[in-house]
Amino acid sequence: MALKIVVWDFDGVVFDSMHLKGEGFKVLFQRHTKADERALKAFEDYHYANGGVSRFDKIAHFYTKILKKSIEADTINALVEEFGQIIAKDLFSREHLNAEVLDFIKANHKKYIFHIASAALHSELQVLCEFLGLLPYFKSIEGAPPAKAKILANMCANYGYAPSEMVLIGDSRSDHESAQANKIPFLGYNNPVLQNLLPKAYINHFARLDLDALTRQACLDQF
Repeated sequence: MALKIVVWDFDGVVFDSMHLKGEGFKVLFQRHTKADERALKAFEDYHYANGGVSRFDKIAHFYTKILKKSIEADTINALVEEFGQIIAKDLFSREHLNAEVLDFIKANHKKYIFHIASAALHSELQVLCEFLGLLPYFKSIEGAPPAKAKILANMCANYGYAPSEMVLIGDSRSDHESAQANKIPFLGYNNPVLQNLLPKAYINHFARLDLDALTRQACLDQF
């Protein structure tokens, strides 16, 4: 089936604030825990390897998997809110936009139907995309919660999309896993791990990209 719908991961693809958020998590955890440098480094590695994981799940991971401590849902929610306040000052900047991706989106938003599916907080993502002037290019902009796999499932159900007419472009293995869970072809971008894992389904550059052909190749390799 011909490609009709392109679902974009946000952070690390359209927008790059992974470093900003990484520093924000460090500030948050230093405020509320006695985590040493080893623990903070372990979380930093996890953060960069899991761009498609929500801040709710990342905070839970830090406490339960790295610090080996339990944490209540209400505490996670409070820390998520505080984290948003920490990063807010520097988040709202067009400097974080990926120029080559934005050029592709502007040139092709009438050829394909574009959506965003992100692990970023939904309410924050909506405000940020409006600030960046991105709303006219996307049919919907969906953030967390829920998890990305559920966002994709809801998208298929709500809009009547067939997975075979879709592609997800993402920068993390969790993005790949979310696409696989919904039988949606996946294209990797901006991550050497994905380039090694999916050499025939990887975007090196958006200039002169034949998205239809690359998606067909991804379908052959992945399903």
